[in-house]
Amino acid sequence: MLSYLCMILALFKNKINFAILYFSILFIDIVVKLYLEAVPFRYLSKPLVVGLLLIYYTLNNNETSKWRKRYLYSALLCFLIGDVLFITYEITTLYITAMALFIVGKMFYAFRFSNQRDFRIVTLIPLFSICFIYMIGIMLLVMNSIGAFFTPILIYLFASLIVVLFAFLRKDEVIYRSFVLVLIGVVMAIFSETIVLLKSFYNPNFTYHNTLIMLFYGISQYFVIHGLVEEVKVKRKIITS
Repeated sequence: MLSYLCMILALFKNKINFAILYFSILFIDIVVKLYLEAVPFRYLSKPLVVGLLLIYYTLNNNETSKWRKRYLYSALLCFLIGDVLFITYEITTLYITAMALFIVGKMFYAFRFSNQRDFRIVTLIPLFSICFIYMIGIMLLVMNSIGAFFTPILIYLFASLIVVLFAFLRKDEVIYRSFVLVLIGVVMAIFSETIVLLKSFYNPNFTYHNTLIMLFYGISQYFVIHGLVEEVKVKRKIITS
């Protein structure tokens, strides 16, 4: 029994082996989504995606701040519950609840990405402009179909924008590898969410939406968590005269 436990721990501690395991489970979940009934199969496969990341982060993170760990665990818990609720997205109440959980999860991500060092607002203007144009573009495309979902979608997109900005603010605060991995993750999340919105409120026949939504979502979560596992703070030199 102890030997099996050691093997499992070694699997999660080895980053390459874990990546193989994670993307295998993600592939299985996509296949289940495409070809099997949601009950009970999807309720078994989908929670494993975020569940594996919870274990991976727990065993590999180097975070010393208890609050930052709590933010991360809270975010993943929100995503995990939201994932389960999204399986039955046809039920409006569950869809709205799942969306609310994802918004809260994104805010916890933003808290986790934040740092206490000052930054210049002007450095965010180009990125903020791109994100704002994206938000306006998506809202214009789905405006005629969203109805009562207008406010939740607007808040959701705004939360996504906040996460992107805070991920960008990690630049020069952490090592480059960690910064890039997390940034790729949040951008992949934007791709997934864009497809969800277009499929739900613009074009129900969006090509390969069932595959792409979960694929980009799974990739995004992996890159964010792996980027945080790789995180090392950059020490700034203090120049004195």
